[in-house]
Amino acid sequence: MKGLAILKAVRSANSTESCRRRFISQEGQESTMSRTRRTFITGAAAFSFAASRAPAFAQQRLTPIRIVVTPVTNYTGLLVARDKGWFEEQGLNVSWSPVAQTAIAVEATYGGSVEFAGGGVLEPMIARGNGLDMMLVVPSARIRPEAPDNSAIVVKASSAIQKPADLAGKRASVGLLNSINHIHFIEWMRRNGGDAKTVQLTEIPFPQMPDALMQDRLDAVWAVEPFFTILKKSGNVRVIGYPYQENIPNMDITAMFAKESWLKANTDAAKRFRDVFTRAQKFMAEAPKADRDDFVSKFTSVRPELVAEMSLPIFVSAFNVQSLRANVELAVGQKLMKSIDVDSMIWKG
Repeated sequence: MKGLAILKAVRSANSTESCRRRFISQEGQESTMSRTRRTFITGAAAFSFAASRAPAFAQQRLTPIRIVVTPVTNYTGLLVARDKGWFEEQGLNVSWSPVAQTAIAVEATYGGSVEFAGGGVLEPMIARGNGLDMMLVVPSARIRPEAPDNSAIVVKASSAIQKPADLAGKRASVGLLNSINHIHFIEWMRRNGGDAKTVQLTEIPFPQMPDALMQDRLDAVWAVEPFFTILKKSGNVRVIGYPYQENIPNMDITAMFAKESWLKANTDAAKRFRDVFTRAQKFMAEAPKADRDDFVSKFTSVRPELVAEMSLPIFVSAFNVQSLRANVELAVGQKLMKSIDVDSMIWKG
């Protein structure tokens, strides 16, 4: 079977759990960061239970749509559409559950255990370039046009690390290897006179990065929300770069995707899902901050007062195709995939 690059990335996710156990064993007493992380993980574990509220009698007449997404703010539109009854209006019974990494979402979609998945835009494009019939259906989030972005490379405030080149020989984590973060980290280092090969990269889950950094088990981490805001509020970290913004400005970062064969066989249901999610995306883009933050808090189980301080992504409903092409060029340049026609990968059913 083709698609070795993306499947290798999926398999490498298994090493994340062993790294997680190793880091936990070193933590000792639970810190404030640990408790915050545990609260977030508990919320993520409950993430799937509130997925659908269609009455039992109605569910029998609705088309089921199963989804996996990385449990971040970018897919809050799912909750908007559910709570406002838009999915049910279009005859859809939509349920979703969390996955830790986009590579796992690609595997779930390709294997047929779900109809749609939400994750980073690059992984499904790598899968497409390696022979898997993935299609991008609708975008969910774009990076912020100006700093601060909603993720960044951070070091301890007391660290001697001032620039990317200073990471040589240091320990860092950007999440899963071969992920969109890893690919952009390599490019960010190159653009700034560094070499990612000189950095000791370790795979650990994003929720555990704050403790690893504060306890000096890592020298730098790629912090994402809500952990980025938690770290900033502590006053103990310093940002040394925003790789996404520096590499590809106005980049689409996440999207909903599906198998091309499923889309062809279920065009009507797929169109209805795309239209409803697009409507929800427009709501998120235009709603007052208080309403938007309320939905984000409910979707992620992050405290409302913390959400109010977070840097949220830009919620979009149309692809920035140029940014997708730029991502493909990065992956091709790093020999992770063959080049693809991005336009032909965007579903227009």
